[in-house]
Amino acid sequence: MLEATASRREIIDTVLAVFPESARRKENSCDLRNNWLEAWGNEDADQRLAKDDEEGFLYYRWRIEVTPTTNNPSTDEQITLARLLQQCFEKSGWVAVVCADFEDRL
Repeated sequence: MLEATASRREIIDTVLAVFPESARRKENSCDLRNNWLEAWGNEDADQRLAKDDEEGFLYYRWRIEVTPTTNNPSTDEQITLARLLQQCFEKSGWVAVVCADFEDRL
């Protein structure tokens, strides 16, 4: 989940700039390290609820989905990518929270 005032295109452009090996797929997506990354507006976005310390991330403006494009991706590689994406977004001044089966390992 991502809280950013940026547009969908700006989010993807940021990923493309930070990860030169990535390739744009559509305006809202790109290929990145054997994954398909998509930026979607969060239908439940609510700036007031996003301030909640416990579950505020559920109300951030953007849902960033990262889906493996290969069978049986390495969990360690997915964790590394999640960390790098989180850093990428935070360096842009945005707030990012990873929601994944391995989030406790970040």
